[in-house]
Amino acid sequence: MVRFLLLDDEDIFNFLSEEVIHQVNPDYQCEVFSESETALNFISSQIQQNLPVPDVILIDIRMPGMNGFDFLESIRRYSESSLKNTVVYILSSSLDSRDHNRAETFSMVKGFESKPLSEKMVLEIISNLPPHQP
Repeated sequence: MVRFLLLDDEDIFNFLSEEVIHQVNPDYQCEVFSESETALNFISSQIQQNLPVPDVILIDIRMPGMNGFDFLESIRRYSESSLKNTVVYILSSSLDSRDHNRAETFSMVKGFESKPLSEKMVLEIISNLPPHQP
């Protein structure tokens, strides 16, 4: 089973993304968060309890408080151990090339996609997961 973590401060985009993911495969698991701090706490808790971590993180970058880049900085410390098989895709409405360039500085980030999430995007993400995953 593929595990997704959705992080967007706009509930409508989280809802739509979760619906699209479940249209592709109703068995895919989604953890949905509207605040970076809460999502970070979830990931830390999963790691500490030796529970499965997300296979895919879909994250918005423009959020109040801890933005998407701050979140990525925070999970970077896990990227070489506990999250080494987790991939991140930026899902944003930003057209700013600086955001795209900054996203490329994170090795976990495998793509920068425009909102809203589509079935085609989900299928592409799934097809590009590391071999040990479904």
